[in-house]
Amino acid sequence: MTRYLAAAIALFLVSPAMAERPSFNFIELGYDYVDLDLGGGVDVDGDGYALGGSFEIGENMFGFASYADTGFDFSIDLTQLQLGLGWRTGLTDNADFFVRASYVEAEGDAPGFGSIDESGYGLGIGVRSNVSDLIELYGEIAYVDLGSDAVGGAVSGGAYFNVSDNVALGLGVSIDDDVMAYGASVRFYFDQ
Repeated sequence: MTRYLAAAIALFLVSPAMAERPSFNFIELGYDYVDLDLGGGVDVDGDGYALGGSFEIGENMFGFASYADTGFDFSIDLTQLQLGLGWRTGLTDNADFFVRASYVEAEGDAPGFGSIDESGYGLGIGVRSNVSDLIELYGEIAYVDLGSDAVGGAVSGGAYFNVSDNVALGLGVSIDDDVMAYGASVRFYFDQ
């Protein structure tokens, strides 16, 4: 996974410094499609929505929150809540390196099996870069520990396309051992 992050950092560092540093003041609404490999040749897929946001606390700190609700095949539902704090620092005039830590709560519900609630923590490191006035690229390596067997890491990345000073459209992908997720979102900045 570290080679993906190294490649992302190299890409962001060689990009021309045409834009400002990325803003961490936003609200975002998204749609996700998730393909889950349960093992033994069994896959389930699902889709749902996500709501999240971030706000700057001083020059280098930020808070963030997200909520996702995904419905899978066979009436299986998964919800996830994440609340956390992060730290960022400039790599260049238009790129930031960040680290973040969060409290994570997840609930799964399957007919005939009841529901399972787990909570734990998440950690992430990544890079965000405004490679031009119109495009932001991002990449992140994340780790989540919900206790028992619910532990995993993921690599994610994508792009945001600014359609105005305050609105951007995003496309992204997240990959780990058993899950492939694709997303589309709209982001509203509140400091532009």
